[in-house]
Amino acid sequence: MRGGPDTSVLDRRARITSAALRAAYAWSVRDRELRAFDEVARMTGVVMFELGPGRGPVAPLDLVRCLRRPLGALLPPIQDGDDGRYGIGVDEVVLLDGGDVLADAAYEIGSDYVREVISGLDPGRDWLPSWSWMRANDVENELFARLIGTADEAAYRTARQFLVECPAGREHLLAEECNRRQANRVARYVPVTEGQSYRCGERRWWWPCRVCGWPMDVRGQMVRCRYPYHTATYQVTDRGKGGPGLIAVDRRLPAGVGRGLPERYDADGAVQVEEPVWRFVVVPGATELRLARLLTEAGATVRLYPGCDRYDLDIVVGDRRWDVDVKEHATVEGLLRHIGENQPSARHIVLPDTHAGQVHAVREALPTYTILTEGQLVSQVKGAVRRRKRSAS
Repeated sequence: MRGGPDTSVLDRRARITSAALRAAYAWSVRDRELRAFDEVARMTGVVMFELGPGRGPVAPLDLVRCLRRPLGALLPPIQDGDDGRYGIGVDEVVLLDGGDVLADAAYEIGSDYVREVISGLDPGRDWLPSWSWMRANDVENELFARLIGTADEAAYRTARQFLVECPAGREHLLAEECNRRQANRVARYVPVTEGQSYRCGERRWWWPCRVCGWPMDVRGQMVRCRYPYHTATYQVTDRGKGGPGLIAVDRRLPAGVGRGLPERYDADGAVQVEEPVWRFVVVPGATELRLARLLTEAGATVRLYPGCDRYDLDIVVGDRRWDVDVKEHATVEGLLRHIGENQPSARHIVLPDTHAGQVHAVREALPTYTILTEGQLVSQVKGAVRRRKRSAS
């Protein structure tokens, strides 16, 4: 990564952040989980080891106090002339609020910073939420390793597309749709949670995110997707027919996503993919499929997941071709570390328009790749389609 930060520093920051996340979650549930104090103590040891003698917290309660302040104070700085842009998104995060409740940002930061911090048997995996220890590569390998091994590109594409397009619903309807598509069932579905449903009398209701289709979080009367970049926000109203309805508070949605209100569904018998599958497969997959649809409608030939996901999109217009990997990370730091571990085989790295603020730093750190936003890619492809039509007329 010429021009980018030292990867060894990124690795240390990731391990410290991962330990801090685990400790923060454990502390937030200490009143109902007896193993929480042992977890905080273990994570204090991890942080002490990574920071070295005389630096950072020396006791569990010291670590807890650190978790109530911006995380950047606990992390080693990124050198090489960094002006703060690589750590934007994690350095300023406070993991525990004033009531020692886990911050909303923890879930998204966790998706970028989870690392193995316990060698051998990890007792935390028996009770910690999977987002605190499961990485994107682990999820994809667990879901798709068998399909990749068969080299059956069509079966892989069908299975992955089913997950992205059907992340939640009534169990029997999902089974029928899976059979209709002849898709391999690769992921486990679990009941829609209380926190993602609205109770009205004896019944519970849920609403899918307009972007990714996963059940949105419900906090009091407010409803929005857990993924912070899916920003559309709604408020529950009792004016719906046959049950509660929604009114829009914030309608911001990516290009290509319908602006209508989400449809209400009965939570009885409803299931959803588990959170790591949602974050690491469904969320980026929603961007990939949206791009594929927009570019196909524009006149390009688009192939999804060529070579069983060697990269995400292969786009052709006449003699022009774009091989594309879509990258959707909370921070530049997380994206660069992921690329350092998994070198893309595609030449074009595309960031969602919601992540446009990361483009400059990523271009500087990865000069051998073409870095585009999804809007820039769509503009390039549409321009190539127009030129081809003019030359043919």
